[in-house]
Amino acid sequence: MSYLAKYRKSDFKKVSWEDYGKTLEKLYRKVSKYLKENDIEVDAVIPILRGGAFPGAYLAYKLYILRILPIQYHYFFSDNKIELRKFLDFHKKGLRFPKKPIFLLVENNHCFGLTASTAAKDLKRAFPSCRIIYVADHIDYFYQNIDNVEVIFYGKLTNETRALTKEECQKKKVKNISYLFPWEVLEEEWTTVKGKQFKYKDIKEVKATSKLKSVMSND
Repeated sequence: MSYLAKYRKSDFKKVSWEDYGKTLEKLYRKVSKYLKENDIEVDAVIPILRGGAFPGAYLAYKLYILRILPIQYHYFFSDNKIELRKFLDFHKKGLRFPKKPIFLLVENNHCFGLTASTAAKDLKRAFPSCRIIYVADHIDYFYQNIDNVEVIFYGKLTNETRALTKEECQKKKVKNISYLFPWEVLEEEWTTVKGKQFKYKDIKEVKATSKLKSVMSND
């Protein structure tokens, strides 16, 4: 995780609700156009919490979709490892979908894409014949692709992982900043990008009941 050294606290720029709304509207237009052109009816919106709750609810309302089935993953940090854990899943029992359901998998700020990739894989495992349309309001320029989805839409490209140089950012018209969304707290985001564990009030309970999905080095 050597990329963490590239971050500075001053890199974080607060996004206003107005600007964020414009990005969501741009994303909605892309998704809506694709659905209409391909005569697709989405069966449920699957937001990846926590951040995906915001674009997920927005798209569900704009597309007139009632079923919102959230799933949740989170990274946990220790001295020498980073664990991706899943602690909220939906239960298939009681859900009635077509044999080949179409899901809108929604993320907020897609960086390396591991969480989204894991979510898509889990969704395919639960519904092997499903089709997945993946959308993220912000997505890193260098990590735009994930497996198990048929198409990807984004509202804005970023350099969150710092994989692009400043010169490349200027050429590609990508802002070389870290986006701090309206609901986010700087201290939490800064702690995370430095590879340290933020002290959530319910962290012990969540970690104890979560499922380990992936482990990486935190050196």
